[in-house]
Amino acid sequence: MTDEELIIYFEDAKLPETLRLDRATTQFNLQETVKRNLETMMADPRDHRCRHRLKRIVEAIERPYDGPEIPRF
Repeated sequence: MTDEELIIYFEDAKLPETLRLDRATTQFNLQETVKRNLETMMADPRDHRCRHRLKRIVEAIERPYDGPEIPRF
């Protein structure tokens, strides 16, 4: 996804408070996180970390993780 596509995707997206990204990662405060990453991405076009985080969030929204959690001991 390009930067413009990411911005358009999140403009009208209804985001939950938390989102399970994968087996080991749960993103809390999703709305604030997306906003912060979009601002950082627009401020520094060379910053690939924000773009990667946003793409992981898009992937988790479109195909939610439904596998087991990491066992707690």
